[in-house]
Amino acid sequence: MTQDLKQRIDTMVEANRDQIVAAMTEILKYKTVSGADDQAGQNLYKAEIARCMEFLETQCSEIGLEWKNIDNIVAYAHLAGGNSFVGLPLHIDVVPVGEGWTQDPFGGNIVDDVVYGRGCQDDKGPVVQMLYAVKLLKEMGVELKRGARLVIGTTEEYGEWYDIKRYFETEEAPEISIVSDAAFPIINGEKGVINLRLEGKLPEDEDPDVGGLRFKKASSGDRANIVPPKATLVFEGDADSDPLKRELERFLDANSDAKAEFKEHAQEKTIVFHGKGAHGSTPEEGHNAALDMLQFMTDSGFVSDDEADMAEFLHRTGAGLKGENLNIAHEHPFIGSTTVNLGILNWSRTDVEAIYNIRNTMGLTVDETVKKAGEVIAEFAEETGFDLSAAPKSKTMEPIYVDPEEHPEFIGALKEAYSAVTGREATLHAIGGTTYSKVFPNAVCFGPVDPAEEQELAHQADERISVEHLLRNVKIYAYALAKLCAA
Repeated sequence: MTQDLKQRIDTMVEANRDQIVAAMTEILKYKTVSGADDQAGQNLYKAEIARCMEFLETQCSEIGLEWKNIDNIVAYAHLAGGNSFVGLPLHIDVVPVGEGWTQDPFGGNIVDDVVYGRGCQDDKGPVVQMLYAVKLLKEMGVELKRGARLVIGTTEEYGEWYDIKRYFETEEAPEISIVSDAAFPIINGEKGVINLRLEGKLPEDEDPDVGGLRFKKASSGDRANIVPPKATLVFEGDADSDPLKRELERFLDANSDAKAEFKEHAQEKTIVFHGKGAHGSTPEEGHNAALDMLQFMTDSGFVSDDEADMAEFLHRTGAGLKGENLNIAHEHPFIGSTTVNLGILNWSRTDVEAIYNIRNTMGLTVDETVKKAGEVIAEFAEETGFDLSAAPKSKTMEPIYVDPEEHPEFIGALKEAYSAVTGREATLHAIGGTTYSKVFPNAVCFGPVDPAEEQELAHQADERISVEHLLRNVKIYAYALAKLCAA
């Protein structure tokens, strides 16, 4: 039975190969970057979301699926069957491009059978993979005990997930859900998520010039859930810039992992620190440029005492990647440890804003995490006299866990699908990332990246997927849906 189903799916995927690859390259061309701060960026996002929705509607019409678009905020593609359905929550919005690409991030280019583009892994690639998995399920012509429904969101990467809120206002919930937005084999646990915003003011310095230069601003990060690959420190003044250059050289010599360049224009002296981006849930995989900048500010002597104290505190709390310096370190045997990413810093003169992307583990609730971290910040404010406060900036989410013993058919089907296609054992894991699994009932993550064969590149430069892995995923999802939906 297993071998017969696998062979049938292999044959069907090969017959649809050109269509799958064409759909993949096309969907990557839409510049659906969510969360822009400026009106032009917001307008572009809305226009590109509408265009992408039109493309998907055409695809679904050709396949023969029911399509419903709710104001370009959320949509679904449905294959009816039985009295319930398997949910396939996905999203078509993407994070900003960032730096370091060797291919057009919105070109859908194929180089040596590898497709490049923002969203290949997160999450436009999975949209195409799931869509064609449902197409194959439909073409099998079997009686269905459950239907299958792609739920296509538009705000997963940014904001309050009002797309899914809108969906549940009028539409029914799936019985179970497969979320393709992380990694294989099976992820049945996720840490929570908190974007803790520190903001406040430092006292005005009567003599803010240090060595003839005055601190103007320090900034890093576009999204809290990305390890900042760049940070910018700006001084102003007409003093000789050589002492600042020499201090930067000393700092770089003493800190071999740090990289920076010096720029000068008129009275502004700018130092740009370069790190390595990564997903905010795995800060240890990146190199946070903001931490280098803050360490430089702390050690250099080119900022005031108050500014150095603030920089040292931000560096110390941000450098504790497991939350140890915010008093929120906690470990769970399956879900893992709490993590912290100093994702955004906007510091201008005396005004400071910093956002910590915190992934609290099971056993440490959101309220407990906010309270403990807030106490550390309040204690620092009391010691220094700084006017500081801390509170969650956006929606918070608790950790989740789907017990395989309570869902043996569901987890068993995913295990069989993965093993049948890859030949490897399907093990259970937890992640620090946040996906739509948190807002759909009985939801687990299943792909799209397989660490056994490929590199995780979500939110990074040159995000890509090989054609081989693209087709592999369609096979895995089609097999899983056949096991879960066929009578």
